[in-house]
Amino acid sequence: MAFVIYISFSAILLLLIVAIAFYLIGRKIGRREGTSQLHYGPPLAGMPAPAPPQKATAEV
Repeated sequence: MAFVIYISFSAILLLLIVAIAFYLIGRKIGRREGTSQLHYGPPLAGMPAPAPPQKATAEV
C-alpha cells in the first residue's frame, strides 16, 4: 500500500512541476509578445470632417 502512495505522490509532484514550468514559460512568452511591435500596422487616420451644410435655395 505504501508503494502505491509513493508512486501517486511522485506522479502528482511531477505533474505539479510540469504545470508550473509551462505557466512560467507561457508568462515569459506573453510578456515578450506584449512588448513587441504592432501586428496590425500603423494606426489609421481619424475620420474626415463632414461637408458643411448646403444652404437651401427658395424656389417660388
